[in-house]
Amino acid sequence: MRGAAANRRPRAWYVNAARRTLLAAAPALARPDDDWARARLTAAEFALFGRMPAHERAHGLEVARRVLVLSPRASRELVAAALLHDVGKLDTPQAALWRVLTHLLPPVTLPGEPRLRGLAGARQARVHHAAYGASLLARAGVTPRVVDLVAGHHGPGAGADPEAALLRECDEST
Repeated sequence: MRGAAANRRPRAWYVNAARRTLLAAAPALARPDDDWARARLTAAEFALFGRMPAHERAHGLEVARRVLVLSPRASRELVAAALLHDVGKLDTPQAALWRVLTHLLPPVTLPGEPRLRGLAGARQARVHHAAYGASLLARAGVTPRVVDLVAGHHGPGAGADPEAALLRECDEST
């Protein structure tokens, strides 16, 4: 396939994106199991997890549980990274319409700083949330392995590290 058809995402991705957008638009529908996460995170990690919107916490839980289905002996650090992989979206625009537009509009090249507001900020966060999250986690004293997994969960290097590759696969499938 060539052109736009070659870049199409699988149908399941669109279904998951629609479901996650619905949860962003109607946060009362998201029911994250915070106790499950608390049992698997350090106090510093859970403090950041607890600041995430309910729909992002629910997504993190789905990713972490998928990791454990595919790798029942996954490291504590991988499970923590799965729970926290989108923590870099904290303090970014969360409007459901902006979320839809960030996925429908072509990708943009925006610098990571300064942080922008509105639709531009949502599009910027889509590109840079892994780096933002890694920075937040490092400042909170989270282990370097969790920081590295979060930093690389969308990057090209994810394929070289089996845990990072699994995190990316689970994120893309939920």
